[in-house]
Amino acid sequence: MSCHRFVLFISCLLLSLGWATTVHAKAYSLTGGGGQFQVGGGLPLPIQLTNPAATGTVFPTLLIPAKTGKVILGTTAMASQRKLVIPPGVLSKPAAQLTLGQFGQNPKLYAVATNLNFVWPASNAVLSTGARTGAKTTTLTTALGNNIRYSNPLASKFGGPAQFALTPGAPSGKYPAAPVTLYGIAIPGAGNPPCVHPALTTMNGGPFPGPGNAACVAGMIQALPTGFAGVGGPLGAVITTPGGTPAAVAAGGPVPGVGIGKFGPNGTVTFFAFTPAGTMTGGTNKATSVAAPFTTGMITLSAPFAAGAPEIFTITGKDSRTAGGAGTIQLVSGALSQRTTSGPNANRGWVRLVLAAAPDLPALSPSMSVVFALVMLATFGFAVRRFATVSR
Repeated sequence: MSCHRFVLFISCLLLSLGWATTVHAKAYSLTGGGGQFQVGGGLPLPIQLTNPAATGTVFPTLLIPAKTGKVILGTTAMASQRKLVIPPGVLSKPAAQLTLGQFGQNPKLYAVATNLNFVWPASNAVLSTGARTGAKTTTLTTALGNNIRYSNPLASKFGGPAQFALTPGAPSGKYPAAPVTLYGIAIPGAGNPPCVHPALTTMNGGPFPGPGNAACVAGMIQALPTGFAGVGGPLGAVITTPGGTPAAVAAGGPVPGVGIGKFGPNGTVTFFAFTPAGTMTGGTNKATSVAAPFTTGMITLSAPFAAGAPEIFTITGKDSRTAGGAGTIQLVSGALSQRTTSGPNANRGWVRLVLAAAPDLPALSPSMSVVFALVMLATFGFAVRRFATVSR
């Protein structure tokens, strides 16, 4: 066999071997999915009615939609080292000012009003079999006996940090003219909702009948969750939420920074009215959260001293992709929080990604790259010696 034919034969053989044994790199198109997280037992974000069945493998309605067509790089689902590289913002939802009654889930909260932009992930995220910190089964414990336990019945440890980014939306006029999230707290006393403040009655130009009760003033505690949510963060990372507390009074109508409203049974809210914005004062930290990453395995979250009732949740992800990597992957996460006004909470997070496989991308594994280089070097040496022999 001539020298150039020998070199051509070896090269083709190695390239074919490399293609056949190491084609794991893939590009996927995002065709569907979504995200959602929830503070304690009663505050889904983005806001929706609480779904008590959203435990185990049952996900709530995922209100942060997927940006279909986004490209996600990774490996096949059966690769020895599975990986997905998620670019920023594959899930996103613009701010919308919404209000949700909370008394049924948390007796310290009558309502929550939010106005937030949601983006996931906040930055480039790498999910893999080695990205989730800790052993296959590991427990994170904080104060008051709160803990998150990761377990993997199928010996899977796929996951990793991938945080939700939160930014305030623009004001709309229904709420104070500031981009804030507001937690509605009823002032204890005779004016506790359900009731109507005189300023909201028909005799004073309001929408509700009756003389009203001057003690019916709901003080508002302002929180400003900017940056990141706790769910999906690096294991043990601490995240704080700044905010302010109004110097509320229980009688005499609105005062700076106080909202008044009509509250119905079980914390339903039919109307909010606020005094001028920019007058909220007080504390600077309304919540502290300890983060935990995403996983396709099982998480058990426990906050035994949560307000109202102990919070214990079990949530599970799963990987339903084909061997080529197409299909649905579902990830779950958690966080443990301590809120200034309502105590500890066990928080949950859900993400679903539906992937369509693009054509294979050839990639040599590290071991095959070494073998390829050594054989090519030997082939080059043989060619040089052959050329020298022919020359003589």
